[in-house]
Amino acid sequence: MVKKRALTGLTALVCGVFPCTSDAALLDHATTNYLTHCGGCHGIEGISTRTFVPLLRDHVGTFTCSTEGRAYIGRVPGVSMSLIRDDQELADVMNFVLFRMGGKSTPAGTKPFTAAEIHTLRTQPITTTNLLALRAEVLSRAAAQCPR
Repeated sequence: MVKKRALTGLTALVCGVFPCTSDAALLDHATTNYLTHCGGCHGIEGISTRTFVPLLRDHVGTFTCSTEGRAYIGRVPGVSMSLIRDDQELADVMNFVLFRMGGKSTPAGTKPFTAAEIHTLRTQPITTTNLLALRAEVLSRAAAQCPR
């Protein structure tokens, strides 16, 4: 009985964010990968606590306004060193984040990530220890290039 209530509560929470049916097992693979590999820190809805973990919902798409920004989001430690080892699966998660969580921050015409692009970016992980400063710099330059 307790398990059924917990499952019902989890389904209600997830279905508030993602399109669902009465069967939670119907979540697509990219959504499931996001929830299990990214959602713990970035939040189920892409809303983190705004400390060291960046907010994704309605913000992440801005990075794609520049080549540097697009490469940055593919090179951050959580992506380049992700436990999702299959490049296509990771590209699918990145596209889920950009197109379903990015909202209006993702410019019209943004190209989806491909497995080949993810593979290349993963071979060039960010090595700086000052991720917050780098993120702010890259985001500022990308935002300046976004269509208004």
